[in-house]
Amino acid sequence: MAELIVSGLVRAFGDVRAVDGVDFTVADGEFLTLLGPSGCGKSTTLAAIAGLDKPDAGRISLGGRDFFNATTGTFVPPERREIGLVFQSYALWPHLTVRQNLEFPLKLRRIGRAERARRIEESLGLVEMIPYADRYPHALSGGQQQRVALARTLVYRPGLLLLDEPLSNLDAKLRERARTWLRHLQSQVGVTTVYVTHDQSEALALSDRIAVMNGGRIVQLADPRTIYDRPSDAFIADFIGSSNFLSGTVLASDNGTVRVGLGERLELSAPSPRPLAPGTAVRVSVRPEQIGVVDPSAANGANVFPAEILERTFLGAHNTLEVRAGESRFRVECRKVPENDHIHVHIPESAGIVFPQAAGH
Repeated sequence: MAELIVSGLVRAFGDVRAVDGVDFTVADGEFLTLLGPSGCGKSTTLAAIAGLDKPDAGRISLGGRDFFNATTGTFVPPERREIGLVFQSYALWPHLTVRQNLEFPLKLRRIGRAERARRIEESLGLVEMIPYADRYPHALSGGQQQRVALARTLVYRPGLLLLDEPLSNLDAKLRERARTWLRHLQSQVGVTTVYVTHDQSEALALSDRIAVMNGGRIVQLADPRTIYDRPSDAFIADFIGSSNFLSGTVLASDNGTVRVGLGERLELSAPSPRPLAPGTAVRVSVRPEQIGVVDPSAANGANVFPAEILERTFLGAHNTLEVRAGESRFRVECRKVPENDHIHVHIPESAGIVFPQAAGH
């Protein structure tokens, strides 16, 4: 196992920079997720690490060994990188049994028969697939095929594991279970892992750290809780989870907290990650689950507003209310739906994050 370092990575296609100066380090045994919308550069970055695509600039090294270095002209082909790669499609050999699929990469590496048998048994045990060793891929479910693909990758003990949306072909229930055992498997094996997905739930559930990408760049790199609770910009707040955005104007600023006017004499206090002058147009990001429905007797408290329920949606474990307070419309999550349409809502000061209003919004 080893530390992965990616620095100054650039990959352009014509005038478009799909990857634009990407830098990150993955510690030995760490699980890092590259997360972002389609076209953000995450899969291009993974392909560069795997050696399936040659970057235009930068450096990629694993355990001190350069895989790619534009300065020295180094480019190690993928078959000599000794890394594991699992694609969205599991790419199992259909004419080989599960055991034979795992045996194939070991034969290529000239591993002896006894050692091959031992490693195959060990890898299938890790993914709980020993009873299926003599089945062919067509006789397995999607989840079972996924486990075999992972076992085949782990059987030759790669120094780095790359996963390109491996759960996307599974149904929702199976995907949720797969997250649990995949995280357990990775921590048990201790292999340095880079995972690519556009699914925020997967990223939050699996990762030690998340690198959120947009426009070919990493816009925030942090642990899952920080990414969710303290997004560094409005794009991340909107992309990760579900957020309301309340438009207003800064009325006053004091020690990292700003008071925002939302119209119709409504004011909201919230922390700001950057200093903002009075008069600045802003958007306040607030998660629906952080907004509470409160008793009218609390109407004089800070950040408490009268609101009107416009729509109620039942979602099983909770309900979503579409409400209007002054000129602002936003969503509130609650377990019990109020009987009356006119309510009071409370937005805790710590729940909101203030971002400058972007041009055109």
